[in-house]
Amino acid sequence: MGDRKGIELADLLASLRSEIDRARLDADDQEVRFRINSIDLELQVAVERSAEAQAGVRFWVVSLGGKGGVKTGETHVVKLSLTAETKTGDAVLTGDDVSDLLAAG
Repeated sequence: MGDRKGIELADLLASLRSEIDRARLDADDQEVRFRINSIDLELQVAVERSAEAQAGVRFWVVSLGGKGGVKTGETHVVKLSLTAETKTGDAVLTGDDVSDLLAAG
């Protein structure tokens, strides 16, 4: 997978977490906020076993656009259902509509 057309799954989740946190902070002074109950992601991923002892197996989210990507037989569909909550266990309230962010994948 030397010519990757995707990002590591961990990086995608970190970016999603960061965007949701930014939306939550932006909503602090808003009268109307949205509660995020569920975030459903369906991703096409490629699996790569690393030669490094500590890395183990890595999952790469495959970009569907562009040429020279990963062959379909080498990819797997992963479905994740996430619930957003703060580190204290409270529901995340945001003033932003994050549907555009979630549909971008």
